[in-house]
Amino acid sequence: MSTPHTNIMKWLALFVITFSILSLEGCANTKRITLSPSVEPPSHDYLIGPGDNVNIIVWHNPEVSMSVPVRPDGKITTPLVEDLPAMGKTSTHLARDIEKALATFIQDPVVTVIVTGFTGPYTEQIRVLGEAGKPQALSL
Repeated sequence: MSTPHTNIMKWLALFVITFSILSLEGCANTKRITLSPSVEPPSHDYLIGPGDNVNIIVWHNPEVSMSVPVRPDGKITTPLVEDLPAMGKTSTHLARDIEKALATFIQDPVVTVIVTGFTGPYTEQIRVLGEAGKPQALSL
């Protein structure tokens, strides 16, 4: 003979089993979102900004290799290359631009740009102003 307590336990067990099956069935019908191979994740490359220092190395041409600051207007000046925009570019992109500019003076120049002082573009800086102990721009 079953007691009321036993009947409640049977109904509760049946409810739990039914709920579990329905829950798992709902998971099976969930659509999965996958990225296609043509979609690339956002790039997190460092962009050169005013105040950065860039070390420009021209292979086999030490006379035009040097370290220069990026001016407040976002440009750099090196021997044989004047007023070349650098702001907002990656070091690789800037190196290719310098190679194009030097190509009129040097046959097949190979340029490497290394950022040595990091400030970044204005959009990625925090400005400390007002009555701060040390007003300054900080890179993110």
